[in-house]
Amino acid sequence: MPKRRFHWGKEPAARPTDLVIRSSLPQWVVRVLRQSGIKRMSVIAALSDQELLEVPGIGRRSLALIRNEISRMTEMTNQSTHH
Repeated sequence: MPKRRFHWGKEPAARPTDLVIRSSLPQWVVRVLRQSGIKRMSVIAALSDQELLEVPGIGRRSLALIRNEISRMTEMTNQSTHH
């Protein structure tokens, strides 16, 4: 049986996450990304638009949704570090 990990300390309430599945992207976009092996927003942010468009199932509409989500997450991170 695998060992269980216990977290004794309290986690921050609204810790930002890098996981695609925890983003505000529509589920169909999350599914397409995860099926292509992309699980982190930081990976997506490092890709060019052309590279993203080469992912099966990603078109102009989903590309716009992804870029908007990256901008939103970046804004949230910037706000939380400046307060």
